[in-house]
Amino acid sequence: MWKKVLVAILAVLVVGVAILGYSSLPSGVHDPCRAHIVVGVLNFFSFWVKVKESLGYGHFLNNIRLYQKKIVLDGELPSARYGDVQVKRTAIAKVPVIVYRPVNAPVVSPAMIYFHGGGYSLLTADDYDMMTYVYAKTTNMVVISVNYRRAPQFPFPVPVQDCLEVTRNLLKHGSKLGVDVSKVGVAGDGTGGSLAASVALTLTREASDLPSLKFQLLSHPSLQAFDFSLPSFIDHNNTMPLLTTRTMAAFISLYIGLNESDTYYFSSIISENRHISPQMRASKFAQYVRVDLLPKMFQTPKTTPPPAASTFDSHIFSKIKSIVTNPLFSPLMSSNLTGLPPAFIHASEFDLLRDDALLYSKRLQDAGVRVKIHFGHGGFHGDTLTMLLGKYLWVQSGKMAFTSSCDFIKTIIKN
Repeated sequence: MWKKVLVAILAVLVVGVAILGYSSLPSGVHDPCRAHIVVGVLNFFSFWVKVKESLGYGHFLNNIRLYQKKIVLDGELPSARYGDVQVKRTAIAKVPVIVYRPVNAPVVSPAMIYFHGGGYSLLTADDYDMMTYVYAKTTNMVVISVNYRRAPQFPFPVPVQDCLEVTRNLLKHGSKLGVDVSKVGVAGDGTGGSLAASVALTLTREASDLPSLKFQLLSHPSLQAFDFSLPSFIDHNNTMPLLTTRTMAAFISLYIGLNESDTYYFSSIISENRHISPQMRASKFAQYVRVDLLPKMFQTPKTTPPPAASTFDSHIFSKIKSIVTNPLFSPLMSSNLTGLPPAFIHASEFDLLRDDALLYSKRLQDAGVRVKIHFGHGGFHGDTLTMLLGKYLWVQSGKMAFTSSCDFIKTIIKN
C-alpha cells in the first residue's frame, strides 16, 4: 500500500515540476530541448520569488538586495581544481578580482579583463568562474574577472569607475603581473557588456600615455536607456523569461540611483517609455536609436506595439536627464565613436537587447571601427551563460557564440 502512495506522491511531484517549469518557446529557438530546461530553471526561481513575496518580503523589484550574492574575498574556486589554469584572488586598484593564468601561457601574456553581467546589481565574478576559466584555457591568455561594486548600494558611476580603475591600473602596471600591456582587451555580457563598452570609449577619449586597448568583446550588451520601444523590446518582451522590459527597466532604475524602494513604480514608467521628455525625444540623441539603422528585417516589430505614451513623468526625467544621455552610462549615446578598438558584438535573434547590439555595430562600422558581428539565429539573451549550468545544458547557440568570440580574440592578438 505504501508503495502505491509513494508512487502517487512522486507522480504528483513530477507533474507539479513539469507545470511550474514549463514555458512555451518562440518558434525558431535553437536547441529547444536544452532551452526548455534553462527556462524551467528560471521559472523555478520566479516561483521562489513569488513565494517570498507572498510571505511578506515585498516585490522582487523593490527588494533586489535580498537576492544579491555577497562578493567573496577568499576561498578556493571550483575551476582551480582542474590544475591547468592558475586561479588567484587578489585586488587591482583596490578592486577585488580573480586572475586566471593558464599554466602554458607565455611568461608575458596577453590579457582580457572581464566584467560580469547581472543588471549592475546581481551576480559576482565567482558566479562566472567556469566561463572565465574556459576563456583563459581556450585563448591561452590571462583573464581578469572584476568584482566591481554594484547597485543599488553603489549606483552609477561607481561600478563603471571600478572597471576603469582596474583597466587603467593593468595597462600601467600589468608588466609586473606578467601581462603584455600592448595586448589587453575588455569584455562583458549584458550590463557587463555595457561596462566594457564604456571603458573602451572612455579610455579612447582620454589623453594619456597608456597603451590602447586591443579589443572589446560585447555579448548581448545593454547600451542605452533612451528608447524602450525598439522592435526587439516589443517583440521579445515576454518571449523568453530570462529578461523582460520591466526587469531591464528596474535594473536601469537601480543603476541610475533612483529610490530602490520605489523600483516597481520607476520600472513601470521607464518600460512604458515615459521617462524621456518630448523635447529630448526630438533632440540629436534620438538619431542614435533610429530604427532605419537596423537591418531591414528588424526595422518593424512583428507584434503590435502598445499605444505610444502620451505623457511623460517630469519628476523621473528631472532625476535622470543628465545621466541617460551620458556616454559613460549609455555608450550608444556617444556622438563620436571613431578610433575605438576592434569590437566583437554578439546579438541574438530572441534577445530583448538585440537592437542595442545591432545599432551599436552599425554606428561603430560607420565610424570606421573594425567590427565582427556574431548574430545568433535562434539564440536568446544569456545563451552563452548556459555553460554555467554544465556542459550538457550549454545550448548550441551559446556554444557557437562563445567559440566565435574566442576565435576573434586569437585573431586580434595574433595580428
